[in-house]
Amino acid sequence: MAKKNNKKIKTANYSSGDEFGKLVKLVIIVTLIFVVFYGITFLVNKEKEEEKETSNSEKIQYDNILIGNILEQPNDEYYVMIYDENDYNTVIYQTYLNLYNQKEDSIRYYTADLTNPLNSSFVSEKSNFDIKDIKDLKIQTSTLLKIKKGKIEKAYVGDSLKEHLQEISKQEEE
Repeated sequence: MAKKNNKKIKTANYSSGDEFGKLVKLVIIVTLIFVVFYGITFLVNKEKEEEKETSNSEKIQYDNILIGNILEQPNDEYYVMIYDENDYNTVIYQTYLNLYNQKEDSIRYYTADLTNPLNSSFVSEKSNFDIKDIKDLKIQTSTLLKIKKGKIEKAYVGDSLKEHLQEISKQEEE
């Protein structure tokens, strides 16, 4: 007797409606994820913008100048305080200058930072204030220069610097 080979072939009946429904669900899920991430990004950026608006606006600093420009200021007579941030007396110098600036008869003063990389060509082991060209100026440490008509009239360094600042910052007793 011969056996009949009855194999049943299973056929899957997928309706196009089921496939379309899965595709729609996938598109909706991806869209929702995109919208959520976009919303989070928008909120974070908005907070950063609010922080920027509340911060102090930048101001142009006219009092802090480069050493190469100390003889080119518009005033006929002024001081230039060249300070070294590593000098522990810098706070004292600044205090005296602030007191001096409050006086009615004070002349203008500018500051220059000796540690600024743009001023590095003026830093030396030995100071030189007797100059014909600004390129010859050499400064060793914190220094106060009195400039008159584009020339260095007087230089104060070390103890004489502190003494001169004390003297000019004294308030007149009433």
